[in-house]
Amino acid sequence: MDLRRYDLNLLVILEVLLDEGSVTAAARRLNLSQSAVSAALDRLRGVFSDPLLVRVGNAMQPTTFAKRLQGPLKTALASVSLALAMPQRFDPAKAKLNVRLGATDYIGLLLLPRLYARLAAEAPGITLEILPRPVDDSLARLVAGEIDVAPVVDPPEGRDLFNAPLLEESFVCVMRRDHPLARGRLTPARLVEYPHVAVTAHVGSAGRVERALAERGLRRHVPVSVAGFASTFALLAESDLVSIVPGGIARQQAERFGLAVREPPLAIPDYTLSLIWHQRTAHDAAHRWFREQLMACAQAAHGHRRRR
Repeated sequence: MDLRRYDLNLLVILEVLLDEGSVTAAARRLNLSQSAVSAALDRLRGVFSDPLLVRVGNAMQPTTFAKRLQGPLKTALASVSLALAMPQRFDPAKAKLNVRLGATDYIGLLLLPRLYARLAAEAPGITLEILPRPVDDSLARLVAGEIDVAPVVDPPEGRDLFNAPLLEESFVCVMRRDHPLARGRLTPARLVEYPHVAVTAHVGSAGRVERALAERGLRRHVPVSVAGFASTFALLAESDLVSIVPGGIARQQAERFGLAVREPPLAIPDYTLSLIWHQRTAHDAAHRWFREQLMACAQAAHGHRRRR
């Protein structure tokens, strides 16, 4: 193979084109003009003697050849990035970057206002895209390059993924302020007398609640399962439902939703929410700076919770 045929810049554009399936979206992500990306696509078609992306209805779809190329291309570009990585001078005020964060509204409620304030003050050229995160697909989306960073419970080792602890969480019981369980002695038996909302936002944490109840020979009635915290709190505020949720987000939002927060009457193991990212962004100065800011916001939120 004659590697002189392959322009590295073109391959970077190709990776983004295959990720986005759109010249417009790829141009936005690359901070290039649409005409420049279209011209690059024409050149790539000539290099590979394949159309690569074809229009199907109103969308662009990768050809069979392009689908086969996508995985090896990502691996190759990640390897090049690591090989060339070196200390970079980084000025947040001049940085241009769009970060795609795959997260539930836990991050949105607990950390996003503080994080946005930091970005607006120190790095106005860094934009943040919060992508709805189905509870079980963060790892696949990171590997595929669809998101840049995500919070997860129990991050795996290997698979070209990096992680760092973000927040330590413990569980509390939450209900509306005038709920019968908001007063008096809270026992495990009383807790399961009322229907519960189960929050599925953090895979790997919800099972801790069920196991703790099972160890007492108890089982709760769960008529509603919700993937987000804001919806859960709104539901609790208007019903006799109760929930067992992470204490940090519950205490922060209790005043807003008119909720009572009580310690659970049984031992439920704490858990760590970790930040996870792929090796393709591991050594990029702008991405590294962003991750540092997110973790600093988490530490500040944790300190605020302890003072309360």
